[in-house]
Amino acid sequence: MIPLTVRSHYSLMRAAGGVRDLCQRARRLGYPALGLTDTDNLHGLWPFLEACRREGITPIIGAELRCGRQRVFCLVRDNDGYRNLCRLLTARHLEQDFALPRLEERNCRGLILLTDQGPLLRILHGQGVTVAAGLVGRPDSRSAGLRTLARYLGVPAVALADVFFTAPEHYALHRLQRAMACRLPLSRLRDCGRADSFLAPVAAYRQRFAVWPETITNTHRIAEQCTFRGPGFGIVLPPYRDLSPVQADALLRRDALEGARQRYGDPLPPQVCHRMEHELKVIAARGFSSYFLVVRDIVRPVSRTCGRGSAAASLVAYCLRITNVCPLRHNLYFERFLNPGRTDPPDIDIDFAWDERDRVLAGVMAEYSGHAAMVCSLVRLQPRMAVRETARVLGLADAEISRIIRKLPLSRFRSRLTATGADDIARRHGLADPWPRILRLAAGLVRMPRHVSVHPGGVVITPEPLSSYVPLQRSAGGMPLIQWDKDSAEAAGLVKIDLLGNRSLGVIRDTLAQMRENGVELDGRSWSPQDDPRTRRTVAAGRTMGCFYIESPAMRLLQKKAGRGDFEHLVIHSSIIRPAANDLIREYLRRLHSGRWQPLHPLVEEVLAETLGIMVYQEDVARLAVRFGFSHAEADRLRKIMAGKTQRAKLADYRQRFTALARARGVDRETMESIWEMMLSFEGYSFCKAHSASYAMVSFQAAWLKTWYPAEFMAAVLSNQGGYYSTFAYVSEARRLGLRILPPDVNRARVAWQGEQDRLRVGLMAVRHLEQDTMVRIMEEVPFASVRDFLDRVRPREREARSLILAGGLDSLDAAAATSRGVLVWQLRTWQAARRTPRLLAVPPSTPRLPPDDRLQRLRNEYQALGFLCRTHPLALFDRRRLPADTLRAADLPAHAGTGRQVRFLGWPICGKVVGTKKGEEMEFFTFEDETDQVECTFFPDSYRRFRHLLLDGRPLLLTGTVEEEFGASTLCVQEAQAVSP
Repeated sequence: MIPLTVRSHYSLMRAAGGVRDLCQRARRLGYPALGLTDTDNLHGLWPFLEACRREGITPIIGAELRCGRQRVFCLVRDNDGYRNLCRLLTARHLEQDFALPRLEERNCRGLILLTDQGPLLRILHGQGVTVAAGLVGRPDSRSAGLRTLARYLGVPAVALADVFFTAPEHYALHRLQRAMACRLPLSRLRDCGRADSFLAPVAAYRQRFAVWPETITNTHRIAEQCTFRGPGFGIVLPPYRDLSPVQADALLRRDALEGARQRYGDPLPPQVCHRMEHELKVIAARGFSSYFLVVRDIVRPVSRTCGRGSAAASLVAYCLRITNVCPLRHNLYFERFLNPGRTDPPDIDIDFAWDERDRVLAGVMAEYSGHAAMVCSLVRLQPRMAVRETARVLGLADAEISRIIRKLPLSRFRSRLTATGADDIARRHGLADPWPRILRLAAGLVRMPRHVSVHPGGVVITPEPLSSYVPLQRSAGGMPLIQWDKDSAEAAGLVKIDLLGNRSLGVIRDTLAQMRENGVELDGRSWSPQDDPRTRRTVAAGRTMGCFYIESPAMRLLQKKAGRGDFEHLVIHSSIIRPAANDLIREYLRRLHSGRWQPLHPLVEEVLAETLGIMVYQEDVARLAVRFGFSHAEADRLRKIMAGKTQRAKLADYRQRFTALARARGVDRETMESIWEMMLSFEGYSFCKAHSASYAMVSFQAAWLKTWYPAEFMAAVLSNQGGYYSTFAYVSEARRLGLRILPPDVNRARVAWQGEQDRLRVGLMAVRHLEQDTMVRIMEEVPFASVRDFLDRVRPREREARSLILAGGLDSLDAAAATSRGVLVWQLRTWQAARRTPRLLAVPPSTPRLPPDDRLQRLRNEYQALGFLCRTHPLALFDRRRLPADTLRAADLPAHAGTGRQVRFLGWPICGKVVGTKKGEEMEFFTFEDETDQVECTFFPDSYRRFRHLLLDGRPLLLTGTVEEEFGASTLCVQEAQAVSP
């Protein structure tokens, strides 16, 4: 018996077994082969092939095609069968009239079709398709009739395992996922597999089909016919027009050299010529010329992009203006991107402005129609959703579910959590039945694929139609998707191009546009922000809120501690911040500030000199290995193994080779062990240097704009609605920069924020409840002579008009609004009444005299409409006489650093980050601010447990603690927190 029709959890909430678990069980049960037939997809193909290889099992590849109640299992015999299965699955997803009885319209050569439905078997046989009758479950009258029909038609009858879950104990998990998929309580579930739909021992199937032993034998015969063991495309590169590889090589050489002359002048410097020649030879040898040309054409029409990732180490990419950082000036390692021995395909990552990316993608799909699609992403159940959905199908009310989930440490609720672990969580949090059962069930769901989404940016372009390589389907938004995620696409050899959206590029674009509008023209080609001393001081001081990648509290604190604002150090900091290894960062800062250190060996010193002997970049492992004698290809494979991307079982072989090479270079055993351990301990979560340098370039451009044109820059940051912080926080930062925040004005404002000199005008987009259509009408109808004129021509809804009034947007239309916005509200009311009864109020009544607004209430109304105050910080409204006399302002706190004396500080919460300690306890870093500055506060586990409920409220807090200083940067260690009111 060979299980030919097994479904895994890649059937997306139809089956519960993981491919690794299924293959391990098949090996234990003695099966020599296993057939994977997930429903309507090949999502799990490459994980399945890898699992079979590990377990020594022969893979049989196929899929179950379902249309309503009809189904056919398609098993692949050969290469033709695989391509035809991909096309069938593509048609199943993309063609509305696809039907199984009409498979005669399709090419089914190379496929064996199994069905358990008599009418469909008769139709398919009549069409000359290779078919077999699939007998499911125990013999009964239905299966007996199907067997009789098979004998009449002269086709084999085959015993089908029809597996939906791995083992008997997983039946409850399968029913749970089906109830979730059907959105039904578990008690009402009907659509699921039988209790015996698990991968059973051979003896069980022999007993089940004992009356028809030939059906067992037929599974072996079919398995022997299925000789296809997986696609073998090699590396699949996008074609460039109709050029041959030789022609593509010549065109790339010509264009790269022309670009080099534009970048470096004519004649080219010798080092440029040498590096260019080396790269072009490697690119041509690997057949990658067309890939570079395709990416160049995608990038060329767009004014502002950021080519990043390891591709930024390529001089060819730089000269084609795919990337923007000189790899020679910054010593970027080309072999991290491409080397002669690299077996897996590299990819080029390009960032576009966030609101331009969709247009770029649409252009690619149109240009390469049928040959281009995006890589899919399998969305997996995360702990919180798994617990919520499990509780819901067990019949619990949403209110109770939300109440309990808020209490649970779900960030630590991991996949494969044992029943004991679930019981322990329930016990520690005082959860009664049925919650222990819910947690046990939910643990089995965590990381299970639930549905298909779109990869953030991966695009694949192929020479032949894509459906010859992989099945296609459409995303919810209509985008064509391949049925493989990025890891499977890489395993298959499909080279992807990552086209991603980046809000900071939109910020830079819009800042420059406003500068031009204000009469400032910037020559982009001569713009070199990383060489500007004033910008360097901005970066060194951590005054980089709004600046891409260097605005988070952790990054700004690192900049303050380092005190370095040059480009080279920012590249290091952009990478070292990612692993969040505080001990590593602290040691780096100690060495940076003249702390003594000794390199492990002169070869190590050569590689890590610029990072003070500390491994910072992804390629540091590879570069060290090359220094000790590894080839670039070997070194890159070692890097991947140490980063956990490939089999760590091979690590012992690499260690043996490293030891031999180090010994040959005279390295003593103790030093050799220390170097190996340093390489092994590097977790690899950091950037490669080329990627970090690309980001640092964008960071410096943003920092330069903020330094020299803060009004235009902050307007662009707020208009693009991105970044690490809220609108409130960015408005506060603008105020600290000395900008006057002007309220929205229907006669002056635009939809976006506007900045010029020392003024920042709030855009209409910031007014709550104001809809896009209304904003468009305002811009079309402007100017307005009066409130009534505005209301008559724009016709806003009441909620929109009230928000505009409270935000100050109509103040300029009536002088009385300077003291009383109630006048504007009264005019709104009379206008509404006139619309309801036009004859009664044909002539508007005169405006009554109303008392002046209460100042505090007026500001509260403004905050309600905008989420911030224009002319002041909300903390300015607090009566400081009601606070303890020793309450300090943020700007005063650094003076108390290191004294050990407790201080008080009234702060407005901005953002926080919960982290785990080495003991597994939770703590939080939280940023607070007042009118004068921001303060980074630390809530260690004890204070976090006591005051976390206050941190969730978003209210200003009176904090008590001690000011600590490290490398010149101050933080507040909080011991007490208290909520306060104005």
